[in-house]
Amino acid sequence: MQQYIEKSRIETPEDIEYQLQGLAYRVAKHYGISLLEVYSMSPALFRQSLAWALVVEEEQQEQAKVQKQKAKSKGNETVRLDYTFLDKEDF
Repeated sequence: MQQYIEKSRIETPEDIEYQLQGLAYRVAKHYGISLLEVYSMSPALFRQSLAWALVVEEEQQEQAKVQKQKAKSKGNETVRLDYTFLDKEDF
């Protein structure tokens, strides 16, 4: 398992199985349910549950980053800049 975690990309069928197990674990942990309950979900319900879990996880990481910056700045105001417009192809 540790070797899979250290890989930067999926290379074997075994890696795909580990990827699915990891995603199932994330859903179970997010919703506080067992892996058996996750494996009993329909594919559509699993995909939707995973999407929400990943979005919430990302937002929590972003909030943690903001809090860390606030702690580093010792009370000074931090302004977040949005550079997503650079990803657009309309230029």
